[in-house]
Order: sequence, then C-alpha cells, then structure tokens
Amino acid sequence: RTASPSDASFKPYANCVPLVPLQAAAGAWSEEQGGLMELADHAEEWIQVEEIKLEKGMFVAQVVGRSMEPLVPDGSYCLFRPVPAGSRQGRKLLVWHAGVTDADTGGEYTLKVYSSEKVASADGEWQHDRITLKPLNPDYQPLVLQPEDEGSVRAIAEFVEVVG
Repeated sequence: RTASPSDASFKPYANCVPLVPLQAAAGAWSEEQGGLMELADHAEEWIQVEEIKLEKGMFVAQVVGRSMEPLVPDGSYCLFRPVPAGSRQGRKLLVWHAGVTDADTGGEYTLKVYSSEKVASADGEWQHDRITLKPLNPDYQPLVLQPEDEGSVRAIAEFVEVVG
C-alpha cells in the first residue's frame, strides 16, 4: 500500500519506506552502500510496511526475474536494508555489477545469495579469490566474479522480505 507525506499517519521509517526504481537510483550509489540514507530525499512514492521494525536506509524495490524463485516471485516488491557489518556469506544481497547484465532484466542489478572464497596474501591479509552470486532457482547459473571484478561490484542492500 502506498503512503503519502500528506497522510496524517505518514511516518517515514516508522511505518513506511521509500519505493526506489533501481535504474533511477544507480547514481545515488557511487560507493558501496552510499546513498541509502538519502533515498528519502528523492523518493516520490512510499510504501507502507507493517509488522516489521523499520530503520533509516530501508527501501522497497521491484525485483524482476525468476532466479530467486520460489522465495521471490517475478515482479515482487521487496524490502531491503543496508548491508549489516560482518560477513556477507550466505546473505541474500542486492548487488550492482557494472557492465554485467542480469539474464532476466538486462540491468546491472541482481538479487542473489552471496558466497565468497578468500585466500591469504603474502602479507597475511585476506583477499577475495572468487565471489559467487547464487540464484535459488536451479534453472539459473551462478554469476562468478574474479578478484579483478571487485571494483565493479557493490553490495547495495540486504533482502528482508517480499512485501504486499
């Protein structure tokens, strides 16, 4: 259900979050997770969300494609939050990948399960050997990213749930 700032019950991040068209939001995310807190400044539509504690930086976006079925049906509106600190392993992440297009949408955004393999470098620091973005639908192939791709990939947000 949409909400409007003119409604008496309109409470940003208490009972509603901005609806974000991902292609239009591309410029807002120049750095990893950058721009999430400012989404409200540019939102033309808000979606009312009930029964979940909301926080600044959360938003709703439409997910197109079948790669995350059955959890996320094609065309679903999904609630996302900023990627929490710590390991991303096994998290369902909305990822921007420059120059790589999603098989379903042709766009640079994809929702997949994040998996990474790390190796120790000569100086003892850990670095990514490979990042795999896995679909839930077995009809789709994972997207495998190499270390040289790391600068062109950003974890934008974490999937929370499908909404209304």
